[in-house]
Amino acid sequence: MDEIIFRPIGYIKSKYESVENMPKSSKEAMNEEAEIIIDEEYLESISSMKTGEEYMVLFYFHKSKGFKQRVPFRGDGPIMGLFSTHAPNRPNPIGVSTIKIKEIDGNIISFNGVDMLNNTPVLDLKRI
Repeated sequence: MDEIIFRPIGYIKSKYESVENMPKSSKEAMNEEAEIIIDEEYLESISSMKTGEEYMVLFYFHKSKGFKQRVPFRGDGPIMGLFSTHAPNRPNPIGVSTIKIKEIDGNIISFNGVDMLNNTPVLDLKRI
């Protein structure tokens, strides 16, 4: 199979430096704020985004190593098949979270719903 290569469109700026203190899902973190710093070459791509809108953020679990096919749900729940969870250790370490836009200032998107580590590479944004 051919290799697939992605380039980040930006990075997450959040207060979370380790998985241990980070929310397990964006639903649990709707009161938590962070920023997406978009590479300036994509400014036109974010020009229609508006405060209050919800988006899916696709990102790279840049600190993940390896994976198991069965994992505890949310880290401490019942054991489940990997694809029924949001566990970060995956064959292709791609994450997805739902966020709500709080403010946009140039290439900086402030949002609620952060469940990503600081400096997480952002692969794509899609409006819900």
